[in-house]
Amino acid sequence: MAKRTLNLDWKGYYDYTAENVQKYAPNKAGVYKISFKQKDSGDLRIRYIGQSNDLDRRFKEHLDLENEQNECLAERLRKYNARFAFAEVSTQSDRDGAEKALYDHYKPACNDADAIPSEPDIEINYQ
Repeated sequence: MAKRTLNLDWKGYYDYTAENVQKYAPNKAGVYKISFKQKDSGDLRIRYIGQSNDLDRRFKEHLDLENEQNECLAERLRKYNARFAFAEVSTQSDRDGAEKALYDHYKPACNDADAIPSEPDIEINYQ
């Protein structure tokens, strides 16, 4: 059976600052990517992906470095300039599928593979 395709409307890559989160991140459900610019090449590398039922709240939680539970992400946010991108995704099932697809595609260093949904298996666009 062919995989279902979900066409995401990506917004970003914005500098990951409290001001930009306030300006750009909606109080809506979706999936997101946090990336860091490589010093040698200047390329953006996705280091964390996630989903939330409130993107604005979740981005603000990650910026609260004293309380961020993911040490890998917190360390990178302290040391490097980050960028964020997101796509609104209203249903939980589609968010689960999109998060799984993002993880399988990027294999981000700061995600715990055990915390990634195992289904549904869908196709998405990455930009």
